Amino acid sequence: MVRKDASKKFSCLYCGTPFDAYPPDDRHNVATRDEKDYEDHIKVDYKCKGQGCGKINTIYWGHPKPAFAVI
Repeated sequence: MVRKDASKKFSCLYCGTPFDAYPPDDRHNVATRDEKDYEDHIKVDYKCKGQGCGKINTIYWGHPKPAFAVI
């Protein structure tokens, strides 16, 4: 279950209308607009609700790589 406070604020690239983007799951909780930022990402399209806009804004949800130590 994804926490409600985990949402990120974005603005439409076309008209500037703000929108909330919610992570698709608990693991993929880092949002970016560039799909190259994370190898294991989930692509989520958000339709702008701005007056007369309706354009699609794509957010890629990734996750930080786990840190490990070599002993």
